Amino acid sequence: MKNIILLFLVLTNFFSLGQDSACKHKVTSGETLYAISRKYDTELSELKKLNKDLTSQLSLDQEIIVPCNRNLPATVVSTSVITPEEVVPVTDEFNGNFIFHTIVKGETVYSLTNKFGISETQFYTHNPDVKRNGLKVNGVVMLYQKDKTSEDEQLIDKHFLKVKSIGNLNVFNPDSNKLEDSSFVNIAVMLPFQFERNIEFLKKFKDEQEPQLYSKTKIFLELYQGIKMAVDSVVESGLNVQLFVFDTKADTSEIRSIINQPVIQHMDLIIGPGFTNTFVFAANLLRNQSIPMISPFSKKEAVLKGNPFSIRIIPSEKSHFKAIGKYVSENFLDQNIIIATQDSNDRANAKLIQREIIANSLLIDSSDTVIPKITQGIYIPIENLKDSAQNIIILANNKEAFASKIVAKLVPQSSKKVIKLFGLDDLKEYKNIEVDYWDSLNIHISSSNDVKYGYPLADNFIHQYFKKYYSEPSSYAFTGYDFTLIVLNQLLYDRKYAHNKLVGSYFVGGLRDYEFKYNGDNNGISNNSVFVYKYSNFKLIKLND
Repeated sequence: MKNIILLFLVLTNFFSLGQDSACKHKVTSGETLYAISRKYDTELSELKKLNKDLTSQLSLDQEIIVPCNRNLPATVVSTSVITPEEVVPVTDEFNGNFIFHTIVKGETVYSLTNKFGISETQFYTHNPDVKRNGLKVNGVVMLYQKDKTSEDEQLIDKHFLKVKSIGNLNVFNPDSNKLEDSSFVNIAVMLPFQFERNIEFLKKFKDEQEPQLYSKTKIFLELYQGIKMAVDSVVESGLNVQLFVFDTKADTSEIRSIINQPVIQHMDLIIGPGFTNTFVFAANLLRNQSIPMISPFSKKEAVLKGNPFSIRIIPSEKSHFKAIGKYVSENFLDQNIIIATQDSNDRANAKLIQREIIANSLLIDSSDTVIPKITQGIYIPIENLKDSAQNIIILANNKEAFASKIVAKLVPQSSKKVIKLFGLDDLKEYKNIEVDYWDSLNIHISSSNDVKYGYPLADNFIHQYFKKYYSEPSSYAFTGYDFTLIVLNQLLYDRKYAHNKLVGSYFVGGLRDYEFKYNGDNNGISNNSVFVYKYSNFKLIKLND
């Protein structure tokens, strides 16, 4: 009786497909139900008819009944009657450190390198014929695999066992109905990798020296690594992304040549160029194309002005000064507040800080307006120190020489008076300001960069980056990962970017937070999220959230 019921179920499936043959498919890592339906040229509803209780939550090596008369992949064995014994997919052959993989329809070099964890350079080294002739269905490629039992691999795994359990790390909640759209989001990455500079640069190293990359190449490669890892993450979540990478060589003629390529007209998003002047040049050329462009490093207003489709990631100095002014007004209105300038060039910054403090003082008590004193030069702030109050000194510029001189004058006074010095995060890099000064002057800084160790997004990125590159990600890699993940999250559902997807929302990244605002009808949008930190016990502590 049991065999009769089984035969009935098999025949029911058989005839429901119009007498087509059927197969079993084994789910691989990162595969989605939608991807499987595309592979077998069928509908999700048809897969659900063939598989009782099938949901979008798939598990590794789960077996799914699929129709296999349409564009059948070579790794699946066709049979007219399905039994577990008869349908056995062809497995990859492993020999030494190589997997010999048979190409099936729909596979690309990108999907193979991503699936097997190797670089494209490594892939083409072992498969030079693919570079010449492309991938062929039923062709065999060699895929190098690291020895997972090596001491290095075990150390990495042991190190990241310390990362606390954080549940589902996927920050996206893809809608399966939306994902039935097979269109791609096209992203162009235009960065000054300047690969040719490394040829001469590497010649300078002697045989016994470990060669290094040209510094700017290294920065933009690390940024790209973060971008690429974010793209890989959203691809796994169901967004179809095509990434186009261009080396601008920091050359406007090269940028013009790239922009003149027909493919650029089909971009949904452009990341870069990396420098302020080259970004502005490219944005002017692309203004009529209405393509959103991300400036990854510039703090300047120039990348926004007259470029309504631009997105500035790094908060401007104005945002930093306003954050300091707001914090001081909330905590020290009844103290002695001094805004220190070097010369008249700093007057605009000083007025900005002063206005922020005045505005906040009016909100608290309109009858007693606090107007901070603006001073010029190194000596006047010292002359205006008081014994009876805390002395809040705000540096209205980021000039190292000025900061170093005023600190040297303030340190002797710190034993007699209470001093709190505020400045931009550049203070961390100033060589003449010794660690002892930080404590004695109660130095506070504004900053938008702070790796959030213990936060799931940051910990997961560090983990995955370490396993891939054997090092902890730099701030450049974090930057690329953060902003790409945030923007692609907005593209996941309707595939079309608009500024209002970012403005009005607050995003927490692994390195910095994002709070975008409009800057006028004909200008782009900018991130303005800045925090104030206090130096204490050899570390910086965030004071405002």
